[in-house]
Amino acid sequence: MNAFFGITTMIIAVPTGVKIFDWLFTMYRGRVRFSVPMLFTLGFIVTFVIGGMTGVLLAIAPVDYLMHNTTFLVAHFHNMLIPGALFGYFAGYQYWFPKAFGFRLEEKWGRRAFWAWIVGFYLAFMPLYILGFMGMPRRLERYYNAGWQPYLIVAELGAVVIMFGIAFLAVQLAVSIRNRAALRDTTGDPWNGRTLEWATASPPAPYNFAVVPHVHGIDALWAAKKAGTAGRKPAHFHDIVMPNDSSAGVVLGAMSFAFAFAMVWHIWWLAAAGALAMFAAVLSQTFRDHAEHRIPASEIAAIENGRDHTSAAASGAPE
Repeated sequence: MNAFFGITTMIIAVPTGVKIFDWLFTMYRGRVRFSVPMLFTLGFIVTFVIGGMTGVLLAIAPVDYLMHNTTFLVAHFHNMLIPGALFGYFAGYQYWFPKAFGFRLEEKWGRRAFWAWIVGFYLAFMPLYILGFMGMPRRLERYYNAGWQPYLIVAELGAVVIMFGIAFLAVQLAVSIRNRAALRDTTGDPWNGRTLEWATASPPAPYNFAVVPHVHGIDALWAAKKAGTAGRKPAHFHDIVMPNDSSAGVVLGAMSFAFAFAMVWHIWWLAAAGALAMFAAVLSQTFRDHAEHRIPASEIAAIENGRDHTSAAASGAPE
């Protein structure tokens, strides 16, 4: 078993290393601005690398045998889970929020949340690596080794700092909602972006693009900015056919969860009910005679003419 885990850990280290270099080269020679999304991204990369290195250490079978049931593994797991997933979620949340809701998140509280999270994480989990080397098992109800106590106090302090990070994110959201008029994104391009989603309004109209954009290479919006064509209104608008709303996706998601849960725990009646509900949700779509609606060109023109196209996206000026 140890040999199997060691081999698979070494194998997974290769694509993980490739990903890290991909992320670094994405920023290489770029105009890196230390906004809140970028701070969470950099914190994610650095902390994820540390977690990956400790994972490769566990690829050594004797080390894995010694460390597997200690707090070293707890620290490694959280070193991958929190920066590897949560910091990435936070970066995406901060970055995409204005596109989804039409106003930016407040910067000051976002920075406070980042520093609380990053400092709290290192305080909370780095001592657990040391405790793992000292032989502290995980899942203890109580312990009697006084040598562990200082490290556990530091870890507890880190957990308190992380709690402040959670609170700061909640405060940031509340302050942003309160000041949404001042933080409103009127251009659709608050980050001076390179890709086409930032050429749409914030939040986007139901049809996304009034006219399907012509793409001739990567970073199409950036190329349009350099050419001075970004933000130009189309000469003519046409009707757009859109699908009607449907609850089938929500039902499929909920019933697939119920089905999977029931299969794991051998609750056969719930598994059968979930499978039937999923089948019914899919089947119901075949009987929808009116599954689409048409947005007239006049309505599209009114929406587009009401947009503010005088932005960095239109001028092509980098920030």
